[in-house]
Amino acid sequence: LHRLMTGPGRLVHILLVAQTMTVAHAFLATPPLLRRALHPLSISRRAIPALSSFPPRRAAPSGARWSMSSATDKPFVLTTPLYYANGPPHMGSAYPTMAADVVAAYQRLKGNEATFITGSDEHGEKIATTAGDKGMEPKEFVDGIVSEFEELWRQLSINYDSFIRTTDGKHEAIVKEFFQRVWDKGDIYKKDYSGHYCVGCEAYLADDEMETIDGVDHCCKIHRKPAPVRQEENYFFRLSKYQDALEELYKKNPGFVQPPFRYNEVKGWVDSGVPDFSISRATIKWGIPVPQDEDQVIYVWFDALLGYISALIRDGEEATLEAAIERGWPCDVHIIGKDILRFHAVYWPAMLLSADMPLPSKIYSHGFLTKDGLKMGKSLGNVLEPSDLVKQYGADAVRWYFTKGLDFGGDGDFSEERFVLTVNADLANDVGNLLNRCLKPLIKHNGESAPGYKTPEDHPLRAVVDEMVPKCAAAYDALDFRAAGEAALEIARAGNKYMDDSAPWGLFKEGKMEEGCEVLLSIIEATRICAVLISPIVPGVSKKVYEQLGFTDAQWESVSWDDAAWSDLPKGQTLKEPSPILERLELPGEAEDRAKKLEEQKAAKAKQKAAAKQKGQADVEDVLRVEMRVGKILSAEKHPDADSLYVEQIDLGEESGPRTIVSGLANYIPLEEMQGRMVAVVCNLKPAKMRGIESAGMVLAAGTDTVELVEPPEGAKPGDVISVEGMGEPTPDELLKSKGQMKVWDRVAEKLLTNDDLGVQYDGKNLKTEAGPLSVKSLKGV
Repeated sequence: LHRLMTGPGRLVHILLVAQTMTVAHAFLATPPLLRRALHPLSISRRAIPALSSFPPRRAAPSGARWSMSSATDKPFVLTTPLYYANGPPHMGSAYPTMAADVVAAYQRLKGNEATFITGSDEHGEKIATTAGDKGMEPKEFVDGIVSEFEELWRQLSINYDSFIRTTDGKHEAIVKEFFQRVWDKGDIYKKDYSGHYCVGCEAYLADDEMETIDGVDHCCKIHRKPAPVRQEENYFFRLSKYQDALEELYKKNPGFVQPPFRYNEVKGWVDSGVPDFSISRATIKWGIPVPQDEDQVIYVWFDALLGYISALIRDGEEATLEAAIERGWPCDVHIIGKDILRFHAVYWPAMLLSADMPLPSKIYSHGFLTKDGLKMGKSLGNVLEPSDLVKQYGADAVRWYFTKGLDFGGDGDFSEERFVLTVNADLANDVGNLLNRCLKPLIKHNGESAPGYKTPEDHPLRAVVDEMVPKCAAAYDALDFRAAGEAALEIARAGNKYMDDSAPWGLFKEGKMEEGCEVLLSIIEATRICAVLISPIVPGVSKKVYEQLGFTDAQWESVSWDDAAWSDLPKGQTLKEPSPILERLELPGEAEDRAKKLEEQKAAKAKQKAAAKQKGQADVEDVLRVEMRVGKILSAEKHPDADSLYVEQIDLGEESGPRTIVSGLANYIPLEEMQGRMVAVVCNLKPAKMRGIESAGMVLAAGTDTVELVEPPEGAKPGDVISVEGMGEPTPDELLKSKGQMKVWDRVAEKLLTNDDLGVQYDGKNLKTEAGPLSVKSLKGV
């Protein structure tokens, strides 16, 4: 109740006080999962930003700081950069926006009001030039660019609260008031200036911002183009006046710039001396005029930074700096790229100090993105288009990889193969497969109505949850999305291990129905908590988990961080048949390649069969009659009725999809080592039932007391044919099903051995694929 009655819930508080104590006591006795759903006045965490009748926020004293995990009367304000509207959005702009959306969602999940600001920087020489080249007015041009940004944010499920445009009237009013304050302080003066100017940066460059490229001096390090000398009379800001104040800021607040190595970089800039910088331009007209001199426009960076303040002004409200403070300024965290760190960590604090405005709490600088280890660029043809990625793989997959899959504070690399593997392993397998493994047998043995079960306090999964939930929260607070995702996944992985160790299928077989259901219900609860923890990153995936567990849309909308506490499913809740929470991803062309390979294999088989008929099958070498191919284990689990057996789903590159294969490896190879493994499979043995489950092949392994999987070479793909070096292409029988044909495999198996180089051989000749020879890890001569 306290959470509902404070902060953004004040409207609720007014009505709640009319409720009787009896009703309040009954509400408090309700399990946490149902409280918000049962209460008619519960507020959706996703609805909070839309409410416009909250009382105005009080200004905090200058220099105050808010912890990212604290709930105060002040909204948690965070920003992305205002993106330069010179061209359509790209992954470099999507990357920090996804991160900011995760932070905002986490804050709302914690019960805090969050104000998430993004927007567009629409003034400047480069935009005016680009618009002119297209025969357009600058405003007409930027309107089109802004609509592309808004569409991409919709595709990526970005839930921002304010999209500020520097061409908005309220923004111009804020800029002029701010400029006047700084002018009145005596911190603006006019002088002639000459320096190397980069049009791309819209800035005069310092020596450490330039380098020699291909023998050409004074090139911008970011845009890698020459920065010619430009001379004009401009207005300047007395940055040097704030040298001591900036040094004091960094000394007293080492967390002001994050990560720490970026702080050291900024401190180095300031310690070396901060020169005054130009804040107006005389040669262009597309911008906000200087109030005291309309022949000049305010420099694009001095203009754009103030968008973080003007974004807080609501429509129809007088645009003043005081109103922005009432609405939540100062900002709790600016999320920016390292290329604009100097503007935010040096210029911006000094500007705010000059205008007597509170400083932001934190500036978090992320690194650059590369693709397959290379810098992205149109000339290299490797530009990563976020919209294309979303269309192919879905918003949640993209959000997961670019937040959890990369180190946000450092540089990050995108590889499509790694992207697919990461998303499949984390979401489709660790979370999705676990939910499927629990719901199917629970519904099979108990029906769709959840049985009531109270998990003991000392349950091993509860211990994992108790450890990982605070770890996850601390990671979100630190903007360490990778660690937050890993903490959540540790719960899912613990659930998978508990499933394997507890073997509920065995309990069901023994007639211990209650014990079997209790195992599954405890894992389901752990999976639900995992879904809560990852919901800031992948809201769509988390919602699907909740839907399959029988929760309504209203209950999902009311989920908060409190629901990461252990709470057990309510008795009688209607469970749903499991379906994928995220479809397993495939690389471009993977399905087509598989179909093509299948056709080639069919044609080769037909040709081989005809050749064998002519020659007489008895004359064909035994090993050539056996069909061996490379497979990939998509999933593996313990056999429900046999402790020594695994049941695997293996992709063999067949159009019909993966095969079910049962292997007697459970006593030799840990289950986690089976997941995702590339293996060698005998494909044309007669299907046989093994303890009730039909097996359509055999996984090759070597050894007796110690057993190791036979490993295909690096680069091998599902469906690749395994042959014997020097013996030509195999001509396999369609099926080794008769008694005489089964002896073929027995004779082949006798001649399969590993050598001293750990290679796998048939009669002294290497087994191989097009990618190279097969091998084992350590067993020789077995």
